[in-house]
Amino acid sequence: MNSLRFAMARALPDEADALWTKLTPILARYPTDQRTPAPGDLKGGFSRLDQSIQQTQVDAMYDLGKAVAQELTSTDARRNALLGSCASDSQTANDRACLETFIRGWGSRVLRYPLPAAEVTAFVDIAGATPVDRAAVADVITTLLNSPWFLYRVEHGTTASQPVSPLSAFELASKLSYQFWQAPPDDALWAAATDGSLLTESGFNAQLDRIMKSPQLRSSLDEFVSEWLRLEELPSLVALRNDPVYQAFVGARMPTDASRTAMFEDVQLSAWNTVVSGGSVSDFLLDRRSYTADPFLAAIYGVPVWDGSSPAPVIPSQNRSGLLTRAALLATGTASTRPIHKGYLVRNALLCQQVGAPPPNASDRPPAPTASMTTRQVVTQLTSGGSCGGCHNNTINPPGFVLEGFDALGRERGVERLYDPQGHETATPPVDTLADVWLYDSEQRVISNAAELSRMIDESQLFGSCVAQHYFRYAHARVESTSRDGCLLSELEAVARSGAPMADLLKTVANHPEFKQRSFP
Repeated sequence: MNSLRFAMARALPDEADALWTKLTPILARYPTDQRTPAPGDLKGGFSRLDQSIQQTQVDAMYDLGKAVAQELTSTDARRNALLGSCASDSQTANDRACLETFIRGWGSRVLRYPLPAAEVTAFVDIAGATPVDRAAVADVITTLLNSPWFLYRVEHGTTASQPVSPLSAFELASKLSYQFWQAPPDDALWAAATDGSLLTESGFNAQLDRIMKSPQLRSSLDEFVSEWLRLEELPSLVALRNDPVYQAFVGARMPTDASRTAMFEDVQLSAWNTVVSGGSVSDFLLDRRSYTADPFLAAIYGVPVWDGSSPAPVIPSQNRSGLLTRAALLATGTASTRPIHKGYLVRNALLCQQVGAPPPNASDRPPAPTASMTTRQVVTQLTSGGSCGGCHNNTINPPGFVLEGFDALGRERGVERLYDPQGHETATPPVDTLADVWLYDSEQRVISNAAELSRMIDESQLFGSCVAQHYFRYAHARVESTSRDGCLLSELEAVARSGAPMADLLKTVANHPEFKQRSFP
């Protein structure tokens, strides 16, 4: 989608946003990447390009390219803005050259490599005998926007006869920009590819440093954090607004859909501010600042709304210990917490520890408190015995129980309010957050709050190793291979565990020799 927006913005910069909005119905048909969990994981995973392209997807791609082309050439004024005055002058002898210039310029940027003369000729020939006719230009643009070089990031390398080939300057520029910006190369990166400086060590490092400091970096960082931490698993906060139990639990002020979005952004902005401030992976885990302008979420944290430019307010509660206690990881969209879900998230997403699949007869409905039993009591009763106990008693439940100090909206609590089905409060027993938590065989502690759990995870350095593994999977769009990827994984892990800036973790992927190469089978 960013490639398409780039194409439209380069064609008609003043009208690109309006055209994008107009094309929304067709955009909705465009094939989306699919989330693919790693083998053995029950949830999570990162987006993967769907390799099994169906005819319906091909049709959507074509229809969208055609619609864009028709919009870009819908009037003489738009056509002239694309091609220049040579498209509207009284001469016809220069029409072919006029279209050639457009293809060499706009077409090369859209396809992300300088088009050689033969390819320019092939595209011009599509226009036939009337090269600057609006319909003819639209046909050329439609073809360009359906080219594999536009739809995919093609890498041939510079020595195709060799099993390992260095990337060309333009292939490397695209790899950098899509890796960190999810968009085509900007003018500066294109210029560095054109003059060859990108292939030098100093030129590459200069562009990488610039990329790391660009606001465009946030789009890929947001996606990584969202998919790694499974933020989209948070259900709607308003779906149960008419349920009497949920109404009684929430209180007078009901959250909105904007509050749910704000919870996501709070996590994403914590990561972003960690990167731009030079903070480490550990700093991200323990960051106690609030990054929200949403009044509902700010009230949960007990801070003023953030204006987005001043220093973000620090959350006053010492038990609000950072990532583990952000509302996005605590809220459930119901009146009850989900300690099993949170325990699995800690194990699988934050520590990269696999947990066995539930038995076939396990319920897929999260246990809920009753009018007389707390969430912890119900979960313990359901999971502590039989085939469930092995995983739940020692692995899943303990970290989830520690986080019971926060309710299903992420509000800190000392008691759990129980309700009957009509929403009448029946009891307020104290919350039990004491648990015997192990992270690995030699590291086991009895802890009682989220701050202790966060410190335990941080001191183990397992979080750093896990972030490194997840970032590898995100950056390479595949699961790691010990034999093939061991060196890069070790480098990423060393950076993540060293206290180095989190930005260095991202840069490590690009600085590895394989980033600049294309391996042929």
